[in-house]
Amino acid sequence: MQKISYLVLRVLGSLIFIMAGLNHLFQTEEAVAKLQKAPFMHLTSWIASPETLIILSGVGLLIGGLLLLAGLQTKWTAMLLALILIPITLTVQVDSQAGNGPLFKNIALLGMLFFFSVNGARYYSLDQFIQSKLFPNMNISKAGKMLAIFAIALLPFLSSCATAETSTQVPSKASAKNYAVLISQPNHVKAAVHTAQTMTPTSDYKRDSFVVMACAKSVEAFVKGSDMAAEIEKGKVAGVQYKVCGMSLKQFNIDPATLVEGVTIIPNGLTYMFDLQAQGYTTVEL
Repeated sequence: MQKISYLVLRVLGSLIFIMAGLNHLFQTEEAVAKLQKAPFMHLTSWIASPETLIILSGVGLLIGGLLLLAGLQTKWTAMLLALILIPITLTVQVDSQAGNGPLFKNIALLGMLFFFSVNGARYYSLDQFIQSKLFPNMNISKAGKMLAIFAIALLPFLSSCATAETSTQVPSKASAKNYAVLISQPNHVKAAVHTAQTMTPTSDYKRDSFVVMACAKSVEAFVKGSDMAAEIEKGKVAGVQYKVCGMSLKQFNIDPATLVEGVTIIPNGLTYMFDLQAQGYTTVEL
């Protein structure tokens, strides 16, 4: 049963990474939207565009999941997957609106990857078959390095294929535009929401994402029971993403627990606006 337990853990764990990789590659827009709404998305903006990050991570997750399933170079594969999973966890799952479930799921997966990076696949794996049957004198560590180099060299080709697939599936998104409004007073919420209602995806503005970044005194509008509660709800219906500056909450002594549902706290609202500009957002300050 001990041998079977190694196999069951490896197979079931690998399926999670395979499905995640496929979702990143063939449902790229949904994954990008989730990343853009993540509390710490701004930490990754300097690396590459959200689309590029999603595609590259999808390629890595898919390759790593398949290698883990086969039990091929399992120690190296587990370390590769951990290097991909850690930044995803820190960026997307920490302080997520979905709660702590996805966060602790990833922590459990990291525990599984640590187990395989230390122990390897051992049983019912290609590692075992190659070592014992085909090449009993082969240096597995050296072969692992060669495989890692090959996988890295393959990444640009696979990512370009995935990019082409994505652009073929959703050509209409190429002309879509993203907008962000920085507000500083509570009554600015009404103007921002009215703007979002006017700039619909089917209008000449071709609006995709619309972000309202609340700084300074405007954060008071997002406290439960405020005069702007009805306007905030209208904005949600119109697809507005509400972000609230954490520094402003501290300045005005507002407990985050008193905020309305559906808002995301950003550590620094001003730097977040710069991050959105770097991502191609059209921004304006009221």
